[in-house]
Amino acid sequence: LSQSTSCATALARNAMASTYDFVVGCGAAGVSGGLAVAVMNPLDTLKVRYQVSASSVAMRPFALEIVAAEGLWGGLYAPGILANFLGIGISSMGRVGCYPHVRDAMLDAAGASEKNAPVMFLAGLLAGGVGYFASSPVYQVKTLAQAEAGAIGADGVLTSGASKGEVPRFHGRSLAAGLAALGADGALLRGSGALMARGALLSAGMQLGYDGCKTASKRYGVMDEGFALHAAASTAGAFGGCLCSTPADVVMTRFQAAGMGGSNPYGSSLACAAAILKADGPLAFYRGFTPFFVRLAPVFIFSLPLTEQIRKLAGLGYM
Repeated sequence: LSQSTSCATALARNAMASTYDFVVGCGAAGVSGGLAVAVMNPLDTLKVRYQVSASSVAMRPFALEIVAAEGLWGGLYAPGILANFLGIGISSMGRVGCYPHVRDAMLDAAGASEKNAPVMFLAGLLAGGVGYFASSPVYQVKTLAQAEAGAIGADGVLTSGASKGEVPRFHGRSLAAGLAALGADGALLRGSGALMARGALLSAGMQLGYDGCKTASKRYGVMDEGFALHAAASTAGAFGGCLCSTPADVVMTRFQAAGMGGSNPYGSSLACAAAILKADGPLAFYRGFTPFFVRLAPVFIFSLPLTEQIRKLAGLGYM
């Protein structure tokens, strides 16, 4: 009886420890990711506004035009900032918080004793896809608010931006109002397939770069675990994530922005991708790559080392 009681107690403690690891790990990833992306919101807004614009000017003059006409806060910083914080916070719980659990489970299932690139990529793909699908409605409000961004006149009509001359449905409205507008259109999950694909590819490329860089550095004695390694790995993760996900990001942004008025000229994300390819060629799928990377690298350099430190302080150890 005493042995059974001891066994039950040990199982209960293990279950509590596993739950603690999962909750704290996901919480650390969510808070770190949300804070980082809120700080870098101007670059995210710039990326989205550039992707939906018909402007042929380069990125820098495009940004200067926005700041001159609307100001830095109104034109680039404020649009979609709360939805961005919450959306990325939710997705980071999957992309970063759940990733170690998925990776380790896959390694156990494969009977592998060491981490390897295919498992890192596949674990990142799965964890990221789930996280971004869960964040889809909030993330869509963020994208639409940024795509509609512009100065609003006294009559409530946009006087600048891609939707100039129209009454905004998302820009300048609360997150709750944005979600209600999507719900009224029956479009809460519109573009969720493209977002999930984008998030899964972003996560897969990020983890291949981040976890792969950390693993190789420690294996070959290049750098020990610590901030310097975490920062270098974050940069590698940002490049890998952008390289893998920018085409899906372009399709997602165009598809969601095309439905700002309630109806969408594209029947699906795939139809949108086909239209982009036909009209602009394959290089159009990497439009906005530079601001995407410039935004993502500082976000990862801020959020991933912070997540690692929170995990260490909470007694979980590094990822």
